[in-house]
Amino acid sequence: MQESFSALDFEARFLALLALSTVRASGLPHVAIGRSPGLGEWISLLRDLRVRLRGTGPGSPGQRVAQAMTEVLVRYDEGIPEAPPELRATKNLRDHVSHGGAIPAGLSPVVDALVRAISDIIAECLSDAVLTLTDDGSHELRPVVTWGDTDVSLWPFMYAKADGSWHVFARYAGNRPDYLAFGAANYRSRPGNDELVAALDLLLKSKRGPDDPRELFRIEVENDLGVFADVVGTPQYFDHPHGFGYEWGKSVSEGTQLRRDYFRVGPDGHEWQDEQDWVPYRTYLRKLSNWPIVASRLRHKLEEVERQLAQEETEQLGWQPDVGGHREAHVEVTEYDGGNPRKKSFSQLIDEVDADLGVETGQTQVFFVNGEAGIGKTRAMVKAALNRARKVEQHQGDSPLFLYVKSTGRVLDDLDAAVNHAVALTQNLTAERVKVLCGKGLIALLIDGFDELLGGAAYSDAIDSLQDWLDALGGRGVLVVSARSSYYMNQYRSSVQRASKATSASVRHSIAQVLRWTPAEIVSFLGDYDVPAARFERLPTGDRELLGLPFFARAFAEMCRSGDYEASDAEGPSFTERLLNHYLAREERKLAYQTDSASALLNRDELRRTFEHVAEIMVDGREGLRERLQVLCGLATESVTRGPIRFRFQHEVFFDNFLAGIVARHLRAGRLAAFQRLLSRSEWRTGTVSGVVAAVNTELLIDALADVRLPAVQSSAASRDTAATNLGAMWTEIIRKAAEMPDWPIVDATFAGPLDLSHTKVGNASLVNCRLESLTLPAGTGWKLQLDRTRVKKITAGAEQTDLSGLRGVHHGDLMELLFRPRPFFYRRPDILEALRARGVGVVDAPKTSSAVVPVRVEAARHYLKNLVEYASSTLILKDNHQPDDHRLKWTQEYPDEWRPFVARLTKAGLARPEKFSAKGSRKIKLRLQFGAAKILDEACDVPQIKDFWAAAKG
Repeated sequence: MQESFSALDFEARFLALLALSTVRASGLPHVAIGRSPGLGEWISLLRDLRVRLRGTGPGSPGQRVAQAMTEVLVRYDEGIPEAPPELRATKNLRDHVSHGGAIPAGLSPVVDALVRAISDIIAECLSDAVLTLTDDGSHELRPVVTWGDTDVSLWPFMYAKADGSWHVFARYAGNRPDYLAFGAANYRSRPGNDELVAALDLLLKSKRGPDDPRELFRIEVENDLGVFADVVGTPQYFDHPHGFGYEWGKSVSEGTQLRRDYFRVGPDGHEWQDEQDWVPYRTYLRKLSNWPIVASRLRHKLEEVERQLAQEETEQLGWQPDVGGHREAHVEVTEYDGGNPRKKSFSQLIDEVDADLGVETGQTQVFFVNGEAGIGKTRAMVKAALNRARKVEQHQGDSPLFLYVKSTGRVLDDLDAAVNHAVALTQNLTAERVKVLCGKGLIALLIDGFDELLGGAAYSDAIDSLQDWLDALGGRGVLVVSARSSYYMNQYRSSVQRASKATSASVRHSIAQVLRWTPAEIVSFLGDYDVPAARFERLPTGDRELLGLPFFARAFAEMCRSGDYEASDAEGPSFTERLLNHYLAREERKLAYQTDSASALLNRDELRRTFEHVAEIMVDGREGLRERLQVLCGLATESVTRGPIRFRFQHEVFFDNFLAGIVARHLRAGRLAAFQRLLSRSEWRTGTVSGVVAAVNTELLIDALADVRLPAVQSSAASRDTAATNLGAMWTEIIRKAAEMPDWPIVDATFAGPLDLSHTKVGNASLVNCRLESLTLPAGTGWKLQLDRTRVKKITAGAEQTDLSGLRGVHHGDLMELLFRPRPFFYRRPDILEALRARGVGVVDAPKTSSAVVPVRVEAARHYLKNLVEYASSTLILKDNHQPDDHRLKWTQEYPDEWRPFVARLTKAGLARPEKFSAKGSRKIKLRLQFGAAKILDEACDVPQIKDFWAAAKG
């Protein structure tokens, strides 16, 4: 039946082109046709041209062709009476077959008879005409049909060649027309005669511009079908009265399904025509993907992930099946610069993901999910993905799916490899198809442990790891990226900020910090295990805080349930040490010669040292034990199809603490080179930092940190960033533990988290070449804190502190915010400088007196660019009046009269380019920077466009 409908398509095409040629020969106004017409447009043309040609004289070619069109349309409109009621219209049955629908029994002969009848009508119309071929000297012969004394030239719609082949216009492909070829070696031809191409172009509808909404949608559909097409060949475009269509082939279990699909830009956006009506384009992509089956297979895989997590806890930790009810994680969501904080449950975060997937914002939303080891990131993401897969499988609404992607024990080449591994079970999705579905809001990627997946933290340019996906998504979709620490996020931001050229991706970033459980939540959880609240309340303060991490709360409950935890006085080991000892004792028993033997291959101390050395190997990336450690005491090697095998502990909590153990051993033994090497390999999480500080004499540790000089010992920017971040974390923990800041200089440290000195004794301290996100100053007076080549983004002090003369060396130009709690706030640079000077702060980047006032437009430009650097994106979505569409960008309103002139100067200097994009609601534009914001902020830069921008701002 497919072949019969293809023949019907050709018959309608031939008759319509004959009628168009007859209209021209009759002296009537020409009717332009689409550049790639389909059956719908040919039938519409027949109805229109029939009316036009009826008025020609009796016996004329016009009346002959009009009569033929009338008879053909009568047969076509009769439809297929033998078909089911919903398929009796000829086009309905044709579309049903083209969409892969089952062919009703007994209808093939009926359709064949319709095709033969129409063929006979056309043959009768031409029965007494004379065909001649005119040679104009080119390779294409011009066919002419003559009735009596009236010539009807079919050129340029048709032409012949000397070899006897005939060629009929099919469609435009690129910048040249394609013709159906009959009697030639290939079934399609492309004429080389420029005169023919030019003549044809005059008879077709004008080509749509690149910004035309339908043309943009057509390109999108063609790209999408190119990804979903499983057979060799390019999807073939055609026009139809309501929009456009494509013919293409899709592999199915029975072979190749030839499809013909129709699309349009409808009143509600991009649409596809199913057998009943026009429906959203996303519905079409769900149908292509076999959505319920995909959801079912993902649900099966996620249930297996949950079973594996529980099995590992039972086999490797000795835990009993979980009896506690599920407790949802909570997060604090902020913008990339830490602003606009709001607390919400993880399900509310998922609702926010759904909201971002459901609208065209012009920017890909990236959520960085951060949290301590053991805080429950993995379970929260698995649970969210599993719940959604079950909902979609049960056909509950049109919710998107969440594709859970995790490290599988190998360092993978790239994210594509990880996604391909995650969707292999679905059998009909690939990484490229997932990109399409992500871009259409049908799938959100939940990437768990991304820094681990790509081989650790110390890679050179973090943005590269996501760049291909961000580019492919084109400012749409959502990625949720979980990392084992904040390192990846910080590296990503640094990569964006260091870039001299703006990235091509259009991205909006948010941070979701997973929060510890409250004491009430801990007590409720322990109650599920029959652990009384009093037992929790008797714990030392540090251990009570630690149980805010779900992993430790579960471990405590299991130890209480099994009788392995015994209360002791405050001088006993910490709960972390008890947990490690319990873990080691269990592993020691596994290595006993016999089940009842008292001796083992390795005793507990030897096991601890073994695990510590393995943690060091994991950080260093050495593979020396690969062949020997297949499964040892909760340390496993896993394999997938690609990448080198990598060891992993059952839980990252153990890795963190065994790494702390080897670092402490190096320090106590005076092996400073080994300590500094590990300092630069990967960022140490909270467990490692606190473990080292607890295990090493404070004076010895301070001496070791003071000896580190990063530029002298680190070979790459990534290694320097890693070591600097670890230095900052170590100093923060030392200061917190001692409640005192050392008097000797702290050098080359990056404080990624807040450095709060409000309850700290500070004598004569100094920070040299450091970077601080947030600094809270000591209370009272009499303290001294010197900042030497040190940059701080936010400074906080008490509103009652009028004397801050102990603070020296401040670069006020680096400050994004100055806060005197509970108020006031200062954001503008002149206001910040005035407030600092009023309180006696030593400011080094401004003169003590000002002889000239800096123009407001210059201060505004500096303010906007500094915030764009923190925003870490090269695009902004603006309303038609050039005001930001995102209400959270409050920094754009600090100089309310300067924002539009600032945008205008950026654009005029060639530093930004406005782009249109498709979105519902009021018209919006995408402002895309052509250089990195940090580079534009450099007023001494010699790039001509940047020089022009600052000259205009200062002039």
